[in-house]
Amino acid sequence: MSDPLAALVAISMVLSSAPDPGAELDPGPSAKCPADMRLVTGTHHDEVHFYCTSPFQDLKEQKCMAYFEGISAYEGKVTQIDVCMDQYEAPNKKGARPFVMKSYKSALKWCSDRNKRPCTEQEWETACEGPQVLPYAYGWAVDKKVCNSDKQWKPVDFSKFGKIDEEAEREAEKLWQGAPSGRYARCASAFGVFDMNGNVEEWVTTRPSRKHKGALMGGFWAKPWTGCRGTNDAHEPGFVFYETGFRCCADPGTLDEKGKPLKKGS
Repeated sequence: MSDPLAALVAISMVLSSAPDPGAELDPGPSAKCPADMRLVTGTHHDEVHFYCTSPFQDLKEQKCMAYFEGISAYEGKVTQIDVCMDQYEAPNKKGARPFVMKSYKSALKWCSDRNKRPCTEQEWETACEGPQVLPYAYGWAVDKKVCNSDKQWKPVDFSKFGKIDEEAEREAEKLWQGAPSGRYARCASAFGVFDMNGNVEEWVTTRPSRKHKGALMGGFWAKPWTGCRGTNDAHEPGFVFYETGFRCCADPGTLDEKGKPLKKGS
């Protein structure tokens, strides 16, 4: 008869030596960026149109759950993107709980304190879409198992969120359904940037045509249909809510691998 304990030990050794399923989605760091950021490059078009094959109507507007693979149209201003982007939502640590109850103003300060800045809307879209310009970071159709985006929506007591205080923080904690950064190992773009669809909604610096300086991208844990486009620009920069977070960006070649500023000419 085989030894059950020996069998468990053997299984644990196999599991511990198994590769990280998210590793194959990560191209790794670049010499131009800190080790905890990823280089994002590409051509960004202000408008990208896809052919929806799975539309549905919610209370406000028509949404889509899948698009015809390979059919795309590009319009508007063209911008060349070359940026270092945090691999994870702030605080940019794998396994850490991403920040919520953050405004665009607080994102500006937090990123600035670390020699970075909030990502622009165009940078964020390019990082999410990847070189293939996909509607979702992981493909052409919603897969509710890939990202943390299919939690059941919880009723919100909006009266608790008039200002940031203990009452608002307690309500946010009751509503929390986020996941530690990187927990969803396949929820990554081709550039190795994680959790761009779902988890927490992310503040970005907007296009000049927007009403406000900041806007929110990527949806959160209860919006599986939210893709790489679909900017939420309804809120002023001081707005905070139970699912609002951010990630930071920096220009390539400005920070060393530990995130410290490089001297000019070095």
